[in-house]
Amino acid sequence: MRILRLIAVFACVWLSTHSAIAQPLSLPDDVRQFLADHPTIRVRTLSAFPPFLFDQDGTKQGISIDYITLAARKLGLTIVPSEPMSFADVLRRLPQGDGIDVQPTMRATPDRHGGILFSKPYSTFPLIIVTRSDAPFIGGLDDLSERRVVAETAYWYTEEIRKFHPAIKLRTVPSSGDALRLVSQGDSDAYVGVLPVATWHMEHQGYTNLKIAAPADLTSAEFSFAVRGDWPLLARALDLALDSITAEEHRQIRQHWLNIPAQIGLDPMTVTLWGLAGVLVALLIMGGFALANRRLIREIHLRRQAEAQLRTSEETSRQLLDASTDACMLFDVDGTMRGCNQVFAGRFGIDPQTVPGTSLWDYFPPDVTAQRRLAVAQVVNSGVPQTTIDARGDRHLSNSIYPLKDAGGVVRRVAVYSRDITERVLAEQKIRDYVAEIERSNEDLEQFAYVASHDLREPLRQIASFVSLLERRYGHQLDEDAGQFIAYAREGVHRMDQLILDLLDYSRIGRDTALAPVDSRKPLKTAIDNLKASLAESGGGVHCQDPLPTVLASEPQLLRLFQNLVGNGLKYRREGIAPRIEISASTDASTGMATFTVSDNGIGIEAEYYDRIFGIFQRLHGRTQYPGTGIGLAICKKVVERHGGRMWLDSVPGQGSNFHFTLKLASH
Repeated sequence: MRILRLIAVFACVWLSTHSAIAQPLSLPDDVRQFLADHPTIRVRTLSAFPPFLFDQDGTKQGISIDYITLAARKLGLTIVPSEPMSFADVLRRLPQGDGIDVQPTMRATPDRHGGILFSKPYSTFPLIIVTRSDAPFIGGLDDLSERRVVAETAYWYTEEIRKFHPAIKLRTVPSSGDALRLVSQGDSDAYVGVLPVATWHMEHQGYTNLKIAAPADLTSAEFSFAVRGDWPLLARALDLALDSITAEEHRQIRQHWLNIPAQIGLDPMTVTLWGLAGVLVALLIMGGFALANRRLIREIHLRRQAEAQLRTSEETSRQLLDASTDACMLFDVDGTMRGCNQVFAGRFGIDPQTVPGTSLWDYFPPDVTAQRRLAVAQVVNSGVPQTTIDARGDRHLSNSIYPLKDAGGVVRRVAVYSRDITERVLAEQKIRDYVAEIERSNEDLEQFAYVASHDLREPLRQIASFVSLLERRYGHQLDEDAGQFIAYAREGVHRMDQLILDLLDYSRIGRDTALAPVDSRKPLKTAIDNLKASLAESGGGVHCQDPLPTVLASEPQLLRLFQNLVGNGLKYRREGIAPRIEISASTDASTGMATFTVSDNGIGIEAEYYDRIFGIFQRLHGRTQYPGTGIGLAICKKVVERHGGRMWLDSVPGQGSNFHFTLKLASH
């Protein structure tokens, strides 16, 4: 139990050093009086605009909720939900405070400034273009002329598209989720929207057949708190609260909702866990030594009885103390020394033979003596051992104080074991330094992933744009060979862009590391819905065993696994034969594993290529015959292995293939 208490104390100290202490804001008198008169504000929390504002399992959450909650806490305000209303109702009712005081997410536009007050912006994000992964190369909005584009109703960029790009066939829908679903199913060519909104839906709704094609040259999303028009002091107070938010608080909110882990290098969480495990092991070792020392104390007690009979108590005690590698001392409850070992004498530069009869308190400075007297008095009065930690310059000592009782249970003497734990403390600090360094390194890697997914593709967009410009201006002057060369260049740009996207996709496998029970029918149904266009084009069909087992998995990754395997079955079909995909599963209670099989009636695979096809960018056919980059099965295998399973296949060339993989049962 004492070891557990030591571990608990260590955990509490560690957590306390990492806890943020809220500091009260310095507010002008008129603002403070206003907040005292209006301690509760009505905030519109009912909305579907993830990851800024949305409802999940009855909980209102998102970037905007985190910011308004943090600001309210700093100002001492209480938030209550406003009346349910649409965004159009907000624009009409907010100026008068009709049922609402604050809209947590709104962009300040000139037409809204008339009756609504705005805080300072708390987040800014670019607008982007999203297309299907197999769509032609898109470099900007100019490339979407005469194409079907979808966006949300009543947003500022919807009006900008109509104004500056009238040739685009624009369709508006109520939500970003509806918009991306139309693009995924092939009912629209592209979606234009806010970057975090698009990536959130693509990640959580399983739209693995979508890609961020290019930036949209429109006004960026700069979000503020919208405040009722007759409460300027509330808008001012919110500005002061936003100014007080620290860089670390901003980082925590953004990392929670927008973190893009790069699966390169060491995982900081793994290093942290290993570091803490090392510290706990060290504590357990200390506990083991403490238990060993207690055993030694009991032996000393027995020896003292023998000493009373054999009149050799002092010599025996000295020998026992010298047997320890810690600095050991034995003294009466008043501090009179009865003995010490060589380690103790060496610390003070004295002869151990001169120690008996001296006062323990004379060896320490007055301030240290007072602390030692208090610690010893507590042990004597309670009869319970105690451990204290001292820091003397660069040296760190762990002092274990044990009461020694006579036959009547009265504490007569005290034994102290002082262990030099400097190396352990330095090792713990080094672990913390390593963790901090790795966290900083991974932040750099996250930034690299963002650059790779956006900035590194910019030269490709520029090449494609100039190739298209060359074709439009001078195409009529070029011969047939030159036209063919331009087509080759455009195809190369498109393939390079797809390779970058596939590499990023492969590197992100494992982001959803939290595993939970998942009914495998749900992600399979979503995967089939996402492949609706391919099924219609090929005339294929999918047959699923019912029921399918519930497994321990990440639902987005399981969706990606099913979609890639079913998509492969549709792609690699025999000419003139409609593809037919069958999904089945069996369970083994003894191993706790479920074995899934995805079968097709396609072209099949030669046995000599069974291992090769799971490699990254490995293709068995030319690009003109079957499109793609050859990374789909590599992603599938990585997903299965991250879930603790394995993947293999058997196939008959010309008749079809069976892909098998195992996953852990949720019930095991």
